[in-house]
Amino acid sequence: MFFIISTFLLTFGRESPDPNDAFLNQSIAVMLGGQQKHYYDNNVVVHSSTTNQKNHYSSISPDYFDDDETTDFVEQLQPYDYNQEINFNDLRVSRIHSNVNKMEMIPLIIPDGNMSDYAVKKYLGDGTFAFVQSGIRLSDGLRVVLKQIKSKYLWWARMEAQIIDILNEEKKASIVKLVDMYMNNTSPVLVFQELEDSKTLDYRIYSFYHDLILEEIKKFYFQLFQGLSITHSKGIMHLDIKPQNIIVSNDEIQIIDWGVSDFYYPLKEYRTRVGTRHYRAPEQLVHYKHYDYAVDVWALGSILASTIFKKYPFYKGRNNDDQLLQVVKVLGSKDLFLYCEKYDIKLTEKLKRTLEGYERQPLENFIDEENRELASPAVIDLLNKIFVYDHRVRITAEEVLQHEFFKE
Repeated sequence: MFFIISTFLLTFGRESPDPNDAFLNQSIAVMLGGQQKHYYDNNVVVHSSTTNQKNHYSSISPDYFDDDETTDFVEQLQPYDYNQEINFNDLRVSRIHSNVNKMEMIPLIIPDGNMSDYAVKKYLGDGTFAFVQSGIRLSDGLRVVLKQIKSKYLWWARMEAQIIDILNEEKKASIVKLVDMYMNNTSPVLVFQELEDSKTLDYRIYSFYHDLILEEIKKFYFQLFQGLSITHSKGIMHLDIKPQNIIVSNDEIQIIDWGVSDFYYPLKEYRTRVGTRHYRAPEQLVHYKHYDYAVDVWALGSILASTIFKKYPFYKGRNNDDQLLQVVKVLGSKDLFLYCEKYDIKLTEKLKRTLEGYERQPLENFIDEENRELASPAVIDLLNKIFVYDHRVRITAEEVLQHEFFKE
């Protein structure tokens, strides 16, 4: 399977769909069934958001994560004018890093060639958008993961490469390292450095081992929020933060799968069904299209809550509306309705009736004998600042780093 190195051919002519298209969103989590599956323990796949193959920590049925019961759901987005004047006091504009991206970002061009630089070791998995193999770089023996994306998703691959290339400029960021990219015939290939003996975070926090202690939790989540803080400062939203997209290797932790990430532009509308349901923020669940970086903070906060309370996932809904209901059962109905009124968000009468009548319950209610040693007052306070309906009031990743939880 070796190919002769070709000269670099730059081309904008290949067409591929926007991965944020509503029809694709339900399948995006499946894509990194490829990249996800390559993080295994002793050659046993220990997670998969779509198949739960060899899943030691959950008895959820295989189709649970993907059935939103809304297969005909379609969102119409207004075209965005990159030259428009912005009122930065508008409630629809992020309160942080709102003016980082001043023009439309053009995805990277992926050059031809270079397959002969690598030797494939093992086929790891495939999904809707790509298949993934482990391998080594022949020049120096570097362990890598080669993700070959189907040719019709070329634009998607170019955008992911652009975003990771920007983030890799920050050496301290806990971001997967992109070491190469090339066109294998008509299919783009992204090459990532593979961490040795890595596991996904879901295995560490949800397996029967439950082996993370509080000091490890502080260390890992500080790195993760630091990674988000750097990401957001670059004007980028990840949009699919979940345990399967976080890998741990000894003391190193990385955020992977930037395939649905996007650049933030003030007043731009974004798809609300992007990402994985259990970690979607309330603004996405009520289809508020002007969301911002705060969705990533909510998602990582949800994982932190699962880690602390040993409750997987912390908010576990069967579909989009039921996911919102699970949040309301914790945070209460009143504040949600006030939030919707403030941002002129319309809920159907049926959904409003479903969500009525719930009081906010203290997070201390989730403390039991199994998790008591992890649920410190400081982490409860941090989670209370994350689990806020109003995304403009929610604590930012940068503010999280200054929280008492990481200083005690």
